[in-house]
Amino acid sequence: MTPEILYIKNFRFSTKKKGMEIEMDEKRKIDVEIAGLKMSLVTDETESFVDSVVRRVNDFMNSLLQSSRNRTRLDAALLCALDFCSDKLTAEKRVRNLEAQISLYDVNLRKARAENAELKAALEEKKNGKKGEDQIKIKEPAAAPAEEPKKEEKAESREDKLRLIESMLKGRGEKKD
Repeated sequence: MTPEILYIKNFRFSTKKKGMEIEMDEKRKIDVEIAGLKMSLVTDETESFVDSVVRRVNDFMNSLLQSSRNRTRLDAALLCALDFCSDKLTAEKRVRNLEAQISLYDVNLRKARAENAELKAALEEKKNGKKGEDQIKIKEPAAAPAEEPKKEEKAESREDKLRLIESMLKGRGEKKD
């Protein structure tokens, strides 16, 4: 009796009778033995990956069979399937949560970039639009670096944010000179 061939795509198993045609996109046939049963797998995964999966299943099956004398191979296989399925569902839930966090971070990043662009434009407009006394006032806060951390903490209004950015830019300008 020839072993049944399992066709694997993205690690979803579907059984096919030997001799039926399937699409062969760089697939390879790999002979494995799981819990004493020999079978052939057709997959697009690498042989080392399939071997590591088979080794993991065999190790888990063997530990289940050794832990109880009354447990059959079928019992062990079902427990193994339940455990791996539970792990997969937990991992999928974690991936969904991480994707949601990434989406939230992306939205916050876009908002921050838009606000940054607005503040840069407002600062540029303020620099180019004002002359004389206002320019002197802009230079003075940069001379008192001890006040900058307080301004960062209290930079709640738009005007405070503009003043903070101006003082930071002036501080950079003085260091370059």
